[in-house]
Amino acid sequence: MGKPDEYYYAYLDDNDRFADQVNGALFQGRQVVKPGELEPADAQVAYLGKEAGARETFKTIADKARMWKGRVIHILMVEQQAYVDYRMVLRNMLSESLSYHKQWKQKKTSHGRAGDLKAGTDEYFSGMAKGEKFIPVVTLVVHCGRERPWDGARCLHDLLDMDGQVAGFVTNYRMNLYDCHEHDTFDEYRTGLRQLFETLRYGGDKEGLKRVMEENREAYSSIDRDTRELLEVVAKVRIPEEYKVMKDGTEKFEVCKAFEDYRLEGKLEGRLEGERIGKQEQLVQMVCKKILKNKPAETIAEELEQDLPEIERVIAAQKEVGSCDVGRICEVLAKLPVQEAAV
Repeated sequence: MGKPDEYYYAYLDDNDRFADQVNGALFQGRQVVKPGELEPADAQVAYLGKEAGARETFKTIADKARMWKGRVIHILMVEQQAYVDYRMVLRNMLSESLSYHKQWKQKKTSHGRAGDLKAGTDEYFSGMAKGEKFIPVVTLVVHCGRERPWDGARCLHDLLDMDGQVAGFVTNYRMNLYDCHEHDTFDEYRTGLRQLFETLRYGGDKEGLKRVMEENREAYSSIDRDTRELLEVVAKVRIPEEYKVMKDGTEKFEVCKAFEDYRLEGKLEGRLEGERIGKQEQLVQMVCKKILKNKPAETIAEELEQDLPEIERVIAAQKEVGSCDVGRICEVLAKLPVQEAAV
């Protein structure tokens, strides 16, 4: 099997699935983006030149892209096994900035060839005409981590160390993030992406996944091969070949039957023991999200309805680790006596 992101991007080659991902994540399931409206777009957004005096060459890749009604839509899949990329906001900003810069370079080159900008004017200096517009770029980050929810920054302000005096003057950048761990239902999806996110969301909850399968038995009894491979590689759930059936001349897989035969269920039980997020890990994740927003211990304790000393212990451990790595914070907590937890 290949890498999870490779399977995910190959899955989105189909315009129905690409549109389903965008509609489900950005438009709450409303069918705003139609598959027939999508056109091919260059997935690579790169600016390889150097400005005068610059020492660094920048290059960034948008993993899956489509043109939609004069807009470019990028989808980035963040497959998380053991870590979260805490610089993702910066990566998104750079990718989009380079995309707009590339568009400007193309306009400037076009005007240079046409010679239609009068020398000595604002337009000539700008390299573009006054009324010209750029193609909007929409970037969606899809978090497909099996082990834990996204606990990194979601906007530029989350990454900045600043006080209220300057906050109002610092331009913010917000990341479009879809994390299946933040949802309980996935009715907004119409393709196999629904089964993917449901399996990721409830993979550590055997009873929860049983309930979901029973409520959507028809869909789980007719999984196509692409979705079956996606579940195996991304969600790490094996669906044996023996559960293949032919329905209306099309190859399908009966996931419900596999689950009931304890084959899939046995796989999930093994994951349940190794990947279950305990109460302490959940608390650490929530506290870290509050820390990234620069909230004091008292406020965090009140919002999470937790005792202040326990919140102070988590904050002390987070400071010692120096990041929001949940696993490492929990290791420090295990060694940190309660009486030494004052911050």
